[in-house]
Amino acid sequence: MGGIAYYGSCPSEEFVRYVFADSSIAFFCYGINVASFMNDKQASISGLKGWPESVWKKLQFEANKGFCDRLKKAAPTTLVVDFSRATRASLMDYEGTLLTVPYELLEAAPNLQRETFNIFKVIPFGSRDFWTLVIDAARRFCEFVIANLPDTKVILLDMPPTSDYRGTLIDSNTYMIDFCRWQIRYPISRMLIDFCRERIESSRILAPASSLYSDDTALYGPAPMHYSVEVWKEIAVRYHANGGFEGLPRSSDAVSALTNYSGLMDAFTKTALSSPNLRRFSLDILHGALPYLFAKIDSPAHSHFGDPIDAHDVVAAFRWILGREPESAETFLNHYALPNRKELRETLLRSFEFQHQVMDYVKY
Repeated sequence: MGGIAYYGSCPSEEFVRYVFADSSIAFFCYGINVASFMNDKQASISGLKGWPESVWKKLQFEANKGFCDRLKKAAPTTLVVDFSRATRASLMDYEGTLLTVPYELLEAAPNLQRETFNIFKVIPFGSRDFWTLVIDAARRFCEFVIANLPDTKVILLDMPPTSDYRGTLIDSNTYMIDFCRWQIRYPISRMLIDFCRERIESSRILAPASSLYSDDTALYGPAPMHYSVEVWKEIAVRYHANGGFEGLPRSSDAVSALTNYSGLMDAFTKTALSSPNLRRFSLDILHGALPYLFAKIDSPAHSHFGDPIDAHDVVAAFRWILGREPESAETFLNHYALPNRKELRETLLRSFEFQHQVMDYVKY
């Protein structure tokens, strides 16, 4: 059939809006985790009609499934993909049907959230079960594209969040939630991009080379991947000037990603310093983001998510054994890379710093 298709969230929708402004949309799927996208088990969920309409309609729409069939039927010339929703939304299991937690449910009253636990099994974002499902789904997504869309060009969007917000800050809490906490998940998206890029031969990566910022004119509000209109227009101009799809690279190396992230941190610091009421969640960013930038993940479900040392394990071990935080990113990453918690504990217990502390305690 042809046309443009996109799967993901706001980055892919805005990319298509500006880069393919004159093209027909053959298929789109917005705001659904890849684990749910690849889960074809339909469900009719009872007990939702009393919920707010914005919540139950989204859940029931997703429960109807059939996304892969519709994408296959569309047979688009180009498919644009971003993994934004996979990096910031938990999953729910209803008798084997996987659904993405809608934002509206997170903002609902406490009694509705408690009721959710009676109807669904909630699979928290970042948990072992969550990543097992996501990585398995990403693998099947790649297999689906290869088998059913052999002539479709796939653009994987590597859209780093920006900390450079040029609009009006409503309050410090809004800033901290929308910028600080979302930013730490960008490297997870990078991991999924690299995972798919290695498997889909017809894929290319788009990483914006323009100066990224968000302001009050951003379509979806002042969030880190909701770039300003001017940014999207510049991305579109450069895309076509560089030859379109054929001008995109097959890969985006980790050094470039780390450079982007370093620039992100610089912009973040400058923006935070512009108001005395803003705080920098440096430890959260360090724990959530840097390990994914440095970890080479060949088979994530086995090597990285099989029996991982959690970022909080490293911090807890330093606090309880040495009585302090990790002193640098390098120290944190060296301990994060240890094979298991036993080795982490024994490494700190064998350290000169801990042995010296023990000798000081013996003196008393």
